[in-house]
Amino acid sequence: MLSVLGAPFDSSGSDRGEGRAPDALRRAGLVQRLGARDLGDVAPRITDSKREPTSGVIGFAELRESSLALAVAIARALDQQNRPLVLGGDCCLLLGIFGGLRLIGREAGLWFVDGHADFYDTRSSPNGEAADMELAMLTGHGPPGLVDLVGPPPLVPPERVMILGHRRAEDDKDVAEELGYVPAAIERLDARSIEERGEGRVGRDCESRLAGLGPAWLHLDLDVLDEQALPALTYPQPGGLSWNGFIELVRPLAASTALVGVSVADFEPDRDPDGVHAAQVVDALVQVLG
Repeated sequence: MLSVLGAPFDSSGSDRGEGRAPDALRRAGLVQRLGARDLGDVAPRITDSKREPTSGVIGFAELRESSLALAVAIARALDQQNRPLVLGGDCCLLLGIFGGLRLIGREAGLWFVDGHADFYDTRSSPNGEAADMELAMLTGHGPPGLVDLVGPPPLVPPERVMILGHRRAEDDKDVAEELGYVPAAIERLDARSIEERGEGRVGRDCESRLAGLGPAWLHLDLDVLDEQALPALTYPQPGGLSWNGFIELVRPLAASTALVGVSVADFEPDRDPDGVHAAQVVDALVQVLG
């Protein structure tokens, strides 16, 4: 059964609105429309906005504590035959999710649908937020205490990761820099290329190839959408997918028999005072998960 679990983590430690996203999506009717169970929220939060000097990560101790708490909650949900839908918060929640899979002895690949590669390291990250670098950490690149959150790294083998929907390197020097850190073993496809090939076709192809290697997790960072489609984001940018393109890309992944669970990140309800964009997000999730 699909079960909603809130992970209101903000890895900036500055109380940005994304930490209020789980409640905003619940108020917009997500749980009821999906006919899902609501497992509540994981309690620990990241409130320390200082960049820890040794690790180079903001709020390192709280991030680790929160990630371990989420890992336990994910392991419990999967043990009870639930399929988790984890509502962030930002993308640092993936550390706890894959930690939870490791706790119960399961390994999964990752469809990483995101406007960015999230592959900075603790030296290159401009701000030290874990959400800049969680994919690097998941694949074994980062500080002790996080890359080995639950057992030896990597939590996800690089060859079982697909990055889908990032902005084009040609359009932004920061994007080009970050993509330069991504190892060749990780397959990636930018938003423009996905549109040119056809979103549904790309989704079906990526589903069949990654699912052929075993179970997989689906992560949806909503900043994969163009800022005109969804301005209520922490980092809205041009050059992303349309709502229709997003739905066509994600639907085959969400329907995969290999799917273990889904996570959603980066919705910013403080930029959505009347709830219009929360309703859009819920409508899209119901279309792909319902």
